[in-house]
Amino acid sequence: MNQYQTERRLCWCYALLATFLAVSVVCIAIPYNHWRATLDVCPGSWLENTNCGCIFFGVSTFQYFNGGHNSYCLYAIFAPLPILAYALIMALFHMYRVCINNVGQYEDEKSTAMEEIEGEAIVVTTRTRVSQKNDAVIYCWIPTASIAAIFCLYNLVHAAIITNGFLKTCSQYRGYLAREIHASGDHVSVIHFRLTCQAIFDFMDYLQKNAPNSRRGEFINTGVALQIALITSWVAVALWIGVVILTSIRAYKERNVLTCCGN
Repeated sequence: MNQYQTERRLCWCYALLATFLAVSVVCIAIPYNHWRATLDVCPGSWLENTNCGCIFFGVSTFQYFNGGHNSYCLYAIFAPLPILAYALIMALFHMYRVCINNVGQYEDEKSTAMEEIEGEAIVVTTRTRVSQKNDAVIYCWIPTASIAAIFCLYNLVHAAIITNGFLKTCSQYRGYLAREIHASGDHVSVIHFRLTCQAIFDFMDYLQKNAPNSRRGEFINTGVALQIALITSWVAVALWIGVVILTSIRAYKERNVLTCCGN
């Protein structure tokens, strides 16, 4: 794989990363804004700043179904923004190099010519390569791979937290739902062991009562929105792994070149 092919694939990876992360942020922000007033019913005095309006890490109590602390949702929404901006910048950078400069497009291609020396025909084979003096990007493959690895771990933590929060809310609402509809016997078993989280959030969309002095407006499909957010977050993690592999391979090929980090 030559440098042109590597940068073309990186362009696609970074562009998809920016897209998936943006979708994840939007699909978390919409349910959070929809539910934060309804779920913010934590018990406590006026001295306590509970702020439990997050759709993640919900808790079933004797009287209400409380959301998780707002910090969870704020983290879920704003944490991906720095890596989203980085992915967008890198996508535009590699797009410029691939679509306009065509840097490295003919690297590793062989050309064969016949030359006559002292009456003998000699086959001369040459290999085209990007000039190391003219292309400063080859000095930064190792730093780029390192940054991608850090952002991959960063995105992995984010995806793990929102997945755990989603499953916690789903699990807690099962018990709350069984109590609200006065389920018993096999009905309870169905709610706890057969219904998917999508079905549980469907019940939540239509059966969860508004908190005092709060109105949610029109119904939304909370389960679909949150599951899209989870899927796009984990796909983004896979794409970061792909970026790390591509940049690491390229860094290995350029291992003899002075990099930003030294020899």
